[in-house]
Amino acid sequence: MPFHISVELLEPLYQATGMDGERAEWPPHPARLFCALVAHADLEDAAHRTALTWLEAQEPPVVTVPAKPLEAEHPRAAWVVTNIVNPAKATHTLLPGRTAGGVPRTWAQKTLSGSRMVFSWAAEPGEELAPVLKELARRVPYFGRSTGTGLLDAWCGPDEPGNGDEWRKRWLPASAGEYPKGSQPIRVPYRGYLAWLEEAFEDQRPAWSQSLTHHYLDPDHTDRPERPGVDGPFGDLLTFSFAPGVALDPRWTLELTGQLRSMVMGTLEAMGHDVEAMTTVHGHKNSPDDPRPVAYLALPFAGHRHADGMLRGLGIALPREMPKRDRRALLAALLHHDGGLRRIRLADGQPLDLERVGPADQDSWPLTVQPWAWQEPSTVWATVLPMVLDRFPKNGDPYWADSVTASCVAAGLPEPERVRVSPHHAMVPGARHAGGFPVRRKDRERPLPSCHVRLAFPVPVTGPVVLGSKKNFGLGLCRPEPDFQEDDQ
Repeated sequence: MPFHISVELLEPLYQATGMDGERAEWPPHPARLFCALVAHADLEDAAHRTALTWLEAQEPPVVTVPAKPLEAEHPRAAWVVTNIVNPAKATHTLLPGRTAGGVPRTWAQKTLSGSRMVFSWAAEPGEELAPVLKELARRVPYFGRSTGTGLLDAWCGPDEPGNGDEWRKRWLPASAGEYPKGSQPIRVPYRGYLAWLEEAFEDQRPAWSQSLTHHYLDPDHTDRPERPGVDGPFGDLLTFSFAPGVALDPRWTLELTGQLRSMVMGTLEAMGHDVEAMTTVHGHKNSPDDPRPVAYLALPFAGHRHADGMLRGLGIALPREMPKRDRRALLAALLHHDGGLRRIRLADGQPLDLERVGPADQDSWPLTVQPWAWQEPSTVWATVLPMVLDRFPKNGDPYWADSVTASCVAAGLPEPERVRVSPHHAMVPGARHAGGFPVRRKDRERPLPSCHVRLAFPVPVTGPVVLGSKKNFGLGLCRPEPDFQEDDQ
């Protein structure tokens, strides 16, 4: 029989900031519920630990919530004490109850049509674990922000009768590896989540830093007529994650992607292939009619309010017109030969471990290294790593828009309807600014200008999208973005 945990809020308000850092989280994420259980569990108690370990290993639950929530026009604000961990720096004692900067903290919130929400798992915990989970649920005094007082309960069996009416909505998890139209990523528990939360707590890192997402179907989504999309120049994207906790400065992009290319070529040569003839792998065309080359990518954490722009993994994008023989050889080198690509060595000889983000388990990885995050069709794309122009802008192109448009066409993309260029500042949260970013692989290369861009295409374009003269080495990598706001036009 299914297992349920219900949350009954004492006020029909849900206060919890979503992953974008601006709006309230909706629906409430199962990972938030799991963290609440962990926070009030006795992790020295074997029964508590076993119950939590069972729960984290289950398939994502169905989330049933009140229908028609309303986003608060103004976030809730309050004065709070700073999180001081060093008593010697306890400056908040001079201003009790206030933040160190004298600025109130804010929380996005939803006003609800009801106060009850239910998380439902298909599996049954059994006679031994069910009472333990029920005890843990009843220990939790609030849900979301600490002012969101609530009563939690747990049981096995059917959901309460009479509650599946129009006043409630059910968010259903999509099948693993699928991202249907209208779905959205929601943070969920996963195998090993408890251990990662404990490690983050010891290192004084926030719980959200250990988050993984699964796509859920929005019950309010209605299909709208779609504009026909355009396939980008790349068909497949293989991604490899750094070891947990490893993050590299994005200024190492050219070094990392250059080493990745060298290792791939060395592996192919060791397998007996004529690498010099594989122009799609090494990128040196013999004629303009040669197929487009592979793009070696570095993947930064960007696009989130708390993003730091640091690199979390590597990717290899395979062009659609890549010869089948070269494609088979490259995939064999990356996935099978000698166990597949598992590490590369940096220029100083330091090894860097890699782990393939496979199709079967990609939802278990951070969003930054999930291939779909860079491939999702969109009309708007913005750089997370600065692009290097293909040529110097002409005098009649003071804002570089014509040069960027030409780079789009050269990269195999449609001509954009709108182009926004910034020679210095990034347009995606967390992305590093272009100034001071290494953009030349060799000293003798021309010092072409670099910039950040945001592009609006007339139709949705499938990624990955990467632009400019260093696109084969990852600079100019873009991520799909929401449409332009009015002030961007």
